Amino acid sequence: MTQQPLSNSILSSSFAGKLCACILGILLTACSTGPVTDQPEFVTRAPEISPVSHESDIQILLGRAAQEVSPQKEALQLQAAQLLRSIERDNDALLLLETLETDFLPLDLAIDILVLHAQLYADYDQPLLALQLLVNRRMEQLPQLPDFRQMTIRLLRADLYEITGNRLKSAQDRIQVDQLLQLDMVPINHELIWKNLTALEPDELMALAEQERRFEFQGWYELAVIGKAFQHNLDRQLVELARWRSSWIRHPAAVSMPQAMQLVETMAEERPDTIALLLPLNTQSGRVIRDGFMSAYYDVMEIGGKVPTLRFYNTDESNNILDQYFQAVNEGAEMVIGPLLKEHITQLHNQRSLPVPTLALNNLEGSSPLSNSLYQFALSPENESVQIAEKAWQDGHRYAAVLSPEQTTDDFYQRKRDSFINHWLTLGGHIVAHEEFRDNYTTVLEALLDINDSDTRKNRIGDLIREELAFTQRRRQDIDMIFLVSDPGPARQIKPTLAYLYAGDIPVYATQDIYSGLPRPQVDYDLNGIIFGDSPWVLNFNDELKEKATTLFPQNSSLTLRLQAFGIDAFRLYPRLKQLETVPDSQIYGATGLLKLGENHNIIRELSWAQVSEGLAQIQLQAQ
Repeated sequence: MTQQPLSNSILSSSFAGKLCACILGILLTACSTGPVTDQPEFVTRAPEISPVSHESDIQILLGRAAQEVSPQKEALQLQAAQLLRSIERDNDALLLLETLETDFLPLDLAIDILVLHAQLYADYDQPLLALQLLVNRRMEQLPQLPDFRQMTIRLLRADLYEITGNRLKSAQDRIQVDQLLQLDMVPINHELIWKNLTALEPDELMALAEQERRFEFQGWYELAVIGKAFQHNLDRQLVELARWRSSWIRHPAAVSMPQAMQLVETMAEERPDTIALLLPLNTQSGRVIRDGFMSAYYDVMEIGGKVPTLRFYNTDESNNILDQYFQAVNEGAEMVIGPLLKEHITQLHNQRSLPVPTLALNNLEGSSPLSNSLYQFALSPENESVQIAEKAWQDGHRYAAVLSPEQTTDDFYQRKRDSFINHWLTLGGHIVAHEEFRDNYTTVLEALLDINDSDTRKNRIGDLIREELAFTQRRRQDIDMIFLVSDPGPARQIKPTLAYLYAGDIPVYATQDIYSGLPRPQVDYDLNGIIFGDSPWVLNFNDELKEKATTLFPQNSSLTLRLQAFGIDAFRLYPRLKQLETVPDSQIYGATGLLKLGENHNIIRELSWAQVSEGLAQIQLQAQ
């Protein structure tokens, strides 16, 4: 098995690396070289071992352990596991540690065993297993440990919670550890608390703030509500932030405010007064994006927020987008949003200097614009498939079967399929089967699941013994997930057919195309169990703005709903591009997803996850 260092597999954030890596190293060194403060004397009687470890040293330790009783026995076995790890026999170290029961050991020894065990699972890219060890019931006694050890374990656990998707637990561990940190580590820890809290839904944060009674926790939750619930109205956010400061003068976040909130005043002062929109207004996509933009614009205007002056430029017949672009700038535009077509964006891409910030509504994959003023924002099918691969990998799957439509002149679905396969293989996963369908679902699924091979085995055995066999068909057993690219119609037939073919227990991860965007429980009942990622705008039926926007500009399909959300996010992004660029790991809660600035000035979006239950798409909350 390929191993990865902890700094790659667990401490995925650069901030987390700065905060945790050196502390974790010190703790593990302390475990391997001798006793820690207040550790029972039995540990100190274990022999000192040279850093240059040999097989004979391990055998001596294991031999002595066999003659001892608990807890001396476990102390010697722990040292043997540490030596095995030092000579890169990590698998043997894991096997040894898995034999050790920690329930009745002295606390320090139990913690040493659990932390080393968790570290080894982390090295094997198994964060869920590592996390299980760090929430062992012995960890309930963390407050009895010295501050340094509490801090180290909580920080490691916070990173594991984050990488496994439990943002709330990650933030809570960091809030608890905050008072134990050196002063220079506090700002970094606050950025990570903020990053995890602002990944939660506003309703979750409000409920947490109302229910919480602990000073530090309640203050953080209320600040996060201001960051999320008022993110789309800078004027309201300024007022609410001033109120929070006056109520929470002594709160740790007031002393060291997250950078995103520090920037609120600056962003309000520097936002552009005049914006030009370059869109193909004779096309449906151009009009829906414009209408989405205007929905968000009118919403801010309605509640008294400041809105820019808008100028629209129709790009439908433009061969040289630069003419319209510079016309808009000459007519007073302080920012440009658009164009939409890739051929137009290519022209802007090749300009070494653009006079105003420009948010293009598409992107050129893998290419960096020559001007730092050009940002790219797209509903990328490739990015969707990458996120599905990472979600399935995080959920513990490794062996995927891929099911997609037969190739057509439009390569849209093939791009999704190929992007998933490529990223899945990069992660280290295996593609064990791949089939394409048209309308022959049963035949294709039998091939995918290797059902026909089961029939062949039955016939061979029957011929051999010259008898008819009582026989139950079997599917292949090396598939632990299916990646499905499909529209709703085929998906409604494929999912029940999987159950008919003894594969109803295999998790199905699908592209957002399987969902119509409208609540149709009777029609979508056959999609039950399917997991997919989509824009929060499509999944959330309680969004106040969504009700207003779809009343003002009605949409009747998931495609137009997603384009409407895209236009709304173009409006929400315009005053906050500086925040995304200057604050590491900064993110904006958008209608299309959680928005961040990635490589090549690309705005990347993190989808919301849903699972179909009783024919309805149920959002999976971050805080699980």
